[in-house]
This record gives sequence, structure tokens and C-alpha cells, in this order.
Amino acid sequence: MTLFEDYGAIAGRVVSRNEFNQVSAAERNRRWTRIRDEMAKRGVDCLLLNGNSGRWNEMNANIRYVCGYADPLSGTCYALFPLAGAGTLVTQMTGKRSLFTLSWFEDLRVGQTVDLARIVEERLSDLALIGGTLGLVGIVFRARENIGLPWNLLEEIRKRLPNLKIVDVTDLFFELRSVKSDEEIRCLERSAEIADVGFEAHLKAYRPGITEREYYAAVVHAMDAAGAEPPTFLLLESGPLFKAWLTQDPIPSSRLLDRGDYIVSEASPKFAGYQAQSLQCVVLGAPTVEMKELVKYGAEVWHRCTDRIRPGNTIEQIEHCADDIIEIQPNQAFMSEIGPYGGRSTPRPAWRMNGGYCLISTHGAPRHLNGKYPIEERLMAVIE
Repeated sequence: MTLFEDYGAIAGRVVSRNEFNQVSAAERNRRWTRIRDEMAKRGVDCLLLNGNSGRWNEMNANIRYVCGYADPLSGTCYALFPLAGAGTLVTQMTGKRSLFTLSWFEDLRVGQTVDLARIVEERLSDLALIGGTLGLVGIVFRARENIGLPWNLLEEIRKRLPNLKIVDVTDLFFELRSVKSDEEIRCLERSAEIADVGFEAHLKAYRPGITEREYYAAVVHAMDAAGAEPPTFLLLESGPLFKAWLTQDPIPSSRLLDRGDYIVSEASPKFAGYQAQSLQCVVLGAPTVEMKELVKYGAEVWHRCTDRIRPGNTIEQIEHCADDIIEIQPNQAFMSEIGPYGGRSTPRPAWRMNGGYCLISTHGAPRHLNGKYPIEERLMAVIE
């Protein structure tokens, strides 16, 4: 099987082999085997995954991983994946050509998210699982933020299937997806090549009188033409150095670019659903001495950190490996925060303490700008 396997032909549909980028049937089978092995270990009979097209379709990642397709138009998508038997994909929008070409599931319920509870009841009845265990898979977004199944849908499923046991197994996908197969890495390599095309477009797009929006469009166009899968992730912002902090923005402005500006951006073009990332800073005209110093400093930290991304090292070692060259300057502002909450145990405790305030560095002890009350009181203020 090749990286661009003709899934339409497998499903009895006549489509072109190279219409859309897709991983191979071998990779699909590897995923399904691993997922079902974990389901069996946990006593889960069927998964119900939820996702949506938010954040450039990234929030559909789990559904794409299982189904081969994630609708970039549907605000909401759901997928049922049983331990044995055929899966079901439920979309909010009507089916497009890409859906029927890319989906590994034959049971496609297009435009039917409003009927999710009925579809779950129907499919679990067909599979003789109305008294089994349904594992919910939510959207994992940043540091254990789990966006789960909407409450009204969960309640309706419980009402229709009172003997069904429902558990949360979102962590299953985080574990399975975190380490990539050789084929997945090849997809990331292709995405990185497209990101390089976007970087080259950064260098070629500028001309006097161009707006930030026109510059942004030139970069996205270059990546899409090179094979990126829309919606193509690009954050971009421009301005003079040492003025307002440029945070990168998803919405380009009509601001006219000018000599002396610098442009910061973050690009993550998708290839077969996989995103490598490229962050860059472009200076229009000759860089200042301060800019060059920042580059030297940043590069030193970068090489120090990336050299330690090796099996056997910990994330903490990587995070702190450049501590000795990160020098605190006078009058530097810090938002210091401490939040002990019991570590990373599972299940995690429901309580958390949080305290902190703003400090300014000095040659002596730091200035506590709002330190009228000590940290002990910030961590636990008692109201009697």
C-alpha cells in the first residue's frame, strides 16, 4: 500500500488515486488494532468520539485518526467505533466529495448530528451492546483540557439506553497518538516541506505599498498550492520593533507594511491531517543591532534545548537546560504563580489552590507590586 491509497476503490467507489492526500491502509489497520487492543483492556465495547472544525479543524484530530476524514465545515462531528463491527461517522453538514473519498467508514450519516442519540441507540442495538460499556472520547486541547460530549446529548443517550455504562476514555487517544509511526513521520516531513514553501513566500511576498492582508494571502496561497490541506493555519502580525508587542494574529489587517517593520508569524500547513510547525520573524530592511543580538541569544537557547530532545531525557531537563544563559534584567516584570493541586495523579483531585502576583526584578529583592498580602494568604484567603 502507498501513502496515497485508493480508499474509494476499496469501498467500491470510483475515484482518482491522487485526488486527496491520505495515509495507507496499513497505517489505518495499525491504528484500529491498537485502539481495539486498548478498548479490550479497559472493557470498553464501543467508542463515541466528538470533535469539531474549530482551530483550523485541529479539534477533529481524534475523529480524523479513526475515520480517515474530519469535516472542516461541520461545527460538530461524532464517530462510533465498536470493538467489533463497522464504524459510523456523523457530520453536521452535507457530504462532500472529500468525505466519500477519504472516509474509512461506510456508514456515513451526513447532516444528522441533531439525531445523534437516536443513531447511538440504533447502532448499539444492531451491535447487541445496549447493556455494554460506551467509552466517551472528548477533544483534548492543551494541558488536559477535555472538551466532552454536550450535556443534553449525554442525558438523551442515558434516557434511551438506561442499561448502558458510560465511561470517559479520552486519555486513550492522547497516549496512542503521542508516539508516531514511520508513516506518520513521513506526513510530518511533507508538512514541514510545505512550511518551508511558506517561509520562502515570506521572503518573496513583500513589495512597497502592500498590506498585511495581501502579504498573509501570498503566504497561504503558496502553502495551499504546494499541497497544504485547508483550512491552513497561519498567524501573522507586523509592526515596528520595540513598539506594541506582536502576538501573531489569525486575522490579517489592512495595515501598510513599511521599511523597518518586522513580521512575526506561525505557520502549520496540514498534509494528510498532520501539521509540522514553522515560526519565523522577517525584517523589512536592515536589522538593528538589537535585532541581531536577540537572534544570537535566541539561537543559543534553541540549540541548547533541542540538543536534549532525546529518549531518556525528561521534559523538565529540556525546559531548564538553558537556565544558566537566561539572564534576568533589572526592571523585568514577572507574573509569578503557584498552584499546588496534587500532581498528575489519576484520577486527579477536584481541588486546587492558586496564588501569585506581579513582581519587578531589582538588584536586591524583587519588588512585589501587589504584595501587600503575603503569598500564604493569597494561597488561602479565609472568609468567616
